[in-house]
Amino acid sequence: MPKSYFFNEEDLHLYDLPQIFAASATWYESGMKDDIATFDLYVRDMPPHRNFLMFGGLDEIIQGIQNWKYTKEDISYLGKTGLITPGFAKYLRSFKFTGDIKAMHEGSIFFNNEPVIRITAPIIQANLLTMFLMNAFTGNTKFMSKLVRSVITAKPYQCAGVAGLRASSFEYAMKGLRLSYILGSVTGGIIPGFARKFNLPLSSAVTNVYHAVIKSFPTEIEAMRKMGELFGGFISLTVDTYDFLQGLKNAIIVMNELKEKGKKVAGIFIDSGDLVERSKIAREMLDDAGFLDATITVATNLDEYKIKKLKEEGIKADIFIIATEITSTSDSPKLETVYKLTEIDKSGKILYCAKFSPGKESYPGKKQVFRIKEEGKFKRDIVGLDDENLGEKQLVDIFKNGKLVYQRKSLDDVKNYVVEQITQIPQDLLSIDRDIKYEVLLSDKLKELFEDVRKGHG
Repeated sequence: MPKSYFFNEEDLHLYDLPQIFAASATWYESGMKDDIATFDLYVRDMPPHRNFLMFGGLDEIIQGIQNWKYTKEDISYLGKTGLITPGFAKYLRSFKFTGDIKAMHEGSIFFNNEPVIRITAPIIQANLLTMFLMNAFTGNTKFMSKLVRSVITAKPYQCAGVAGLRASSFEYAMKGLRLSYILGSVTGGIIPGFARKFNLPLSSAVTNVYHAVIKSFPTEIEAMRKMGELFGGFISLTVDTYDFLQGLKNAIIVMNELKEKGKKVAGIFIDSGDLVERSKIAREMLDDAGFLDATITVATNLDEYKIKKLKEEGIKADIFIIATEITSTSDSPKLETVYKLTEIDKSGKILYCAKFSPGKESYPGKKQVFRIKEEGKFKRDIVGLDDENLGEKQLVDIFKNGKLVYQRKSLDDVKNYVVEQITQIPQDLLSIDRDIKYEVLLSDKLKELFEDVRKGHG
């Protein structure tokens, strides 16, 4: 039996397709270990229901590459599989990334067929990172691109939640919480393990007097009173376990009792019934009782589409809980990430690499993404060659000669950058129910190079 069902760092460096190791061994034995390859990582097609994508996972990629190595046990195991040669086994013993990486900042808005990460490194090094790069990019980006839609749709109100209750794995839940924090959708109830891991304050977290607590006491009001007594203002009272109106009345009684003791309750929680009608009733009763700043939190498998409908119907909620629909990215669960070889430098002689299959073309050379803005909004992007100057460059240096030259960002740094990015998205791209295509062009020089490579292959 396995020692653990958790995915550990020790598993990471062997977690790839057999052909990745076999190809690397082939290049080593063919004298190609010093050939410098360039790979682009990008999304081939825009997923359905997405007008833009948001890049997530850069810090995970940085840490992964910094710590990438093969232990004696790793190399011994690979040798037993027959996927590597004895010579390549020696190479792996001293493996260390020595290449260059350019990437967009985490939280960047991007579109299909734009290189988001570009690696230039000895071909074996770039190849051995294949699944790690694609996996770290895909999961984080897919989640972030879904969640940001709810955050934008909910404004000026807040989104909260996205815990691990219905996530596919604990690792995915942790990454989801990290990205939720970056997008400003973790407002209370921060999971202690997450807070400790990312060094976030937990002292002001709001806890919920939820259904199980209420059902475990003889009466609803006793449960509310006990948690109110213990945790004061850091609670939200669930009011629909039994009868909604009576639950709301009980909550107001407890709130008044705590007010007399100099304490306050954060608000109430509703997760069933007609959320619009119930929120209106709750807001009126809370206001009449003098609790004008008490928040109303609502839930029930919400996502951007349901939030939009609730707002159109005039819901009086302050916070929308999002979980199941977001963690599953239910409306568009796929992201077609690709990692393509674009050139090989053989001692100064450049071999340009491209793919010509219709609908799956990949373009040669070292590329850059240039963004043109108009009145502070994205106007169009141009994918061109690295030595061109066609607009604001989106790919920045992350590693140079294997050394990290990029200043790693705190969660709050990325959070501020995301806010800046969102303000620059054209209004029509913010639509969640209309497909709007953003203009991404290829530079003339890139198109000419592509045709030259095509001619070279007959």
